[in-house]
Formats: sequence, C-alpha cells, structure tokens
Amino acid sequence: MRSIRLLPILASLCAACLLAPAHAEVAPTPAAAIEALFDGRAGEAQRYASAFREQVSPQQVAEIVADMERRLGGLERIDTRRSGALLHFERGRVPARIALDAEGRISQLWFGAAELDDDIDSLAGLIQALPGDTALLVVADGEPLVSHNAQAPLAVGSAAKLVVLRALALAIEEQRLAWDQVVTLEPGWRSLPSGQLQEWPAGTPVTVATLAHLMISISDNTATDALIHLVGRDAVEAISPRNVPFLTTRELFGFKADDAEGLRERWREGDIDARRAILAGLRDAPLPAVDSLSPDVTHQIEWFLSAEELCELLDATQGSPSLSINPGLADPAQWQQVAYKGGSEPGVLNLSTRLVAADGRSHCVIASWNDDAALDQQALFDPYRSIIERLAGEPK
Repeated sequence: MRSIRLLPILASLCAACLLAPAHAEVAPTPAAAIEALFDGRAGEAQRYASAFREQVSPQQVAEIVADMERRLGGLERIDTRRSGALLHFERGRVPARIALDAEGRISQLWFGAAELDDDIDSLAGLIQALPGDTALLVVADGEPLVSHNAQAPLAVGSAAKLVVLRALALAIEEQRLAWDQVVTLEPGWRSLPSGQLQEWPAGTPVTVATLAHLMISISDNTATDALIHLVGRDAVEAISPRNVPFLTTRELFGFKADDAEGLRERWREGDIDARRAILAGLRDAPLPAVDSLSPDVTHQIEWFLSAEELCELLDATQGSPSLSINPGLADPAQWQQVAYKGGSEPGVLNLSTRLVAADGRSHCVIASWNDDAALDQQALFDPYRSIIERLAGEPK
C-alpha cells in the first residue's frame, strides 16, 4: 500500500509508481519533461526511450497522469529537489523522480503517494462521501477527533486477524502457548493466498512467533488458520462474540467459490448451531481453486468489526512486534511506534493504524469501507494517509 520502486516496470498500487526508461524531441530538463506529461502529451510515444516503452506503454503513463489530475486537480508548479521533484496540484502534492537519456527521452519515472492539502475534518468528509458504507475513527490520546459510524460493524477482511493476535497473546499469558514454541505445519491448515506458507511443505517446523509475524505483516492466511487451530476457535470467539462461529480463512474461501451459492444461503439463514454444523461439514472439503472464487461475492459472509473494536484491539496488542513490521500507509520516520493491520477483498477495505508520537501521545486511525461495487482503493488511501500526515504535523 505504499509506493513501490520498480525498475523499469510500472506499479500502480499507491498513487502509481513508474520507474522505467523515453524517443525524439523532448523537454531538455527533467522538470520540463514532467510538466509536458501534464500538458496533454503523456501519451506521445516519442517522449519515452524504447526500453521504457517495452515495459510501460505511453497509454499507461497517460492514464496515471489523468488519474492524478482527477484526484488532485491541475498541476500548479514543480519544486525540484536533490532527490527528485515535488509536484504541487490544486489539492495536494506528489513526490516524483525522473531521468532522461542523452537524447532527452524519459528513461526512468516514478510517482509517489499523494498527500492531500485538506484538514482532518475535510479529509474525513472525503471518506464519509464514498459510496456504500463507511466508518471512520480518529482518536488522539483517547479523545475522538472524528467518529463516523464508529460503532457500526462492517466487514473488515484480514483486519480481523487482530482478533486472532489478541487471543494468541492471552494464550501465551496463560502459558498455554509460547512465542518460541515450535509447531509443524498441518495439511489441514493450508489456505489460499495472501501469504507464503501455503507453498511450504506439510510438516515444516515453524515457531508460534513466526506464524504471528507472517499473519500480520503479509496477511498470511495459512499462518492465520494455524494459529486459530493452536489457540482454539473458542478462545478466538471469546474476543469477538459477534463473529461466532469465527471462520478460518480456508472456510471463508469455501463460501466464496462460484458453486457455493446454496452454501452461502444456508449460512445467511442459519443460527449459530446451524452455522457450526455447516463448518463441520466443510472440515474434510478440499480447498477451492483460486480461479473458482467469484469476484461478485463481496461482504455477504465475512468477519465484522466496528472501528471502535479495532481501535481497542490495537490498544490491547500494543507492543506486539508483529504489528510493527508492515507500517501500512504511515511513515515510520515520523513516529516513535507504528502498529498496522489492514484487510481487503472484493467490496471490502479496511485500514487500521495505531501511532505513538515522539512525545508519547498515541493515536488510532481506523477506516472501513464496504460496497457491492468494485472499490477504488486510492479514493480511501489518499485521505487516510493524509489524516496520518496531519496528526504527525503540518504538511511539508
């Protein structure tokens, strides 16, 4: 969820990042070359070196430029820096880097994450205005600065792994498990990506701490299911009674398959006992193939948590090394401590961050978004990241 440096391939996860090689008459300076891209000339093939065009098409660059202008307004000025440039738009800023070959063609190009100019209330308004259902909670030292649908349970995807982490921490406090305890991967724990353990052989020894780190930092689903089995489903459900029975990721994928509409209907209509019976029937079912999962199944069956509950979980698990590996959309250099977990799947997006400033003040920023239509993730990323920037201090 941060800008990604690729050389020379295009990436568009954050604001869109390009790093690649430009043809013909082009602006002689890097700043002028960038300005030309925002002057309607981004799609001109002669502006790019051939090696760049082999990896990134001019049309792709044009689409990224158009998307930035749609979200941020027109380009107003370019400040050059030793490390590149800072592009100032009507509603925010984007860092950029560019390199030209000997003939003035673009050989490398990178756009970083956008920072919006608005204050926290205005940024919150952008999130509240998103289609579908949204929730937002911004807390500073226990006092809410923004609270929008903060008590409403929304689907949160992998952010529900905070429930598992909390249950694990309690099991370790009770000495039922230990961080350095070695377990061997069981075939029944195998799930689908995200993650990497699904590729590891059954019987591989791993520590409980490794499982926790992978579950949180790269949202490893197999690690998650391993921990649910080790801790016990009942212990996880004690943390989040709303989500009884608490699904493993493997079980959730079973409901997402194209041919599982009947199963989904039974789940939606069933009470807790009926749902437990459904899960018992799935115990020996094979893992569905990735290409059998329906993109149209959004948040009908999921894990549901409120923004307040997620903030409480981050507070309860503060200090966990697992939460500090992946900082999400926060800049770790601006904070004494960053704890992050997010979640996403079709129709579901969550960002949950706990921040501790140099002076010891703590902040919690939680945003959830559910819709039956495809989500434009950047529409949430930009204001969310900018809220964190506002909490850190004035924009640069």
